Amino acid sequence: YVYPTIRTEEERDQYKAVFKDQYSEYKKLHAEVQAMDLDTLQSFNNDLKMESWRQFTKVRMSLILLFSRPCCQDPTFPENRERCEYLKCKLSHIKHKISEYNKVMDWNNGFS
Repeated sequence: YVYPTIRTEEERDQYKAVFKDQYSEYKKLHAEVQAMDLDTLQSFNNDLKMESWRQFTKVRMSLILLFSRPCCQDPTFPENRERCEYLKCKLSHIKHKISEYNKVMDWNNGFS
């Protein structure tokens, strides 16, 4: 993605429109990815501090049930995760460009 420095109010409005449009897609994907993120569940399982064998068994059974859910076997999951990460970076970049422009304009308005 190429989003150069914002120079006009019109460009700023265009960036904001792109951000608004793609933020809703990002939020939806992020929620789906978080719900199905096996790496998170696996790291939770690996980091688990065992208080007792019974507790370990209970948590392990919960993880097995989560892993066997149909949504976790979704073949589009890796693509969705990748798209989510891409949008996160892109939206962060756009937000940064808008913030830079706002700072410059605030600074300029203070000395006009």
